[in-house]
Amino acid sequence: MDIIHIREDDEAFQQFLTSRLRAFNDVHSAHHRAIRNADVPVVQLKVERDGQVIAGLFGSVYWGWFDLDRLWVDSNHAGERIGTRLLEEGERHARALGATQVKLTTFSFQAKAFYERFGYEVAGVLRDYPPGSDYYMMTKRLIDA
Repeated sequence: MDIIHIREDDEAFQQFLTSRLRAFNDVHSAHHRAIRNADVPVVQLKVERDGQVIAGLFGSVYWGWFDLDRLWVDSNHAGERIGTRLLEEGERHARALGATQVKLTTFSFQAKAFYERFGYEVAGVLRDYPPGSDYYMMTKRLIDA
């Protein structure tokens, strides 16, 4: 067996690996097959003030889950409940699109406590990732929310 270390960024090789993993998943998961070419709905919310974006939220809905990928509020506007409004509105939109649960990730230096205030629970944690911090996967059921 020959192991070859590729020193440069090889996009074609990355695409090759992605295609092989997707093919494997497609054989073993009807859900993966079904979503491959589906039009996955997204939730995008933007907050502007004086023509400047000061906050936003982005996520997608599939398999009954709202995959909350990004929620950001400019630090100059902390304490104005903008994050709260975005999260609540994002969850509302996700529910309307069929989501019954939410998943997200956050670091210990980001917003873990914020999400916990809204009923999110830690589903998994990577300690010391990056060094000195922890990385959390969090979930929440929307049906009873």
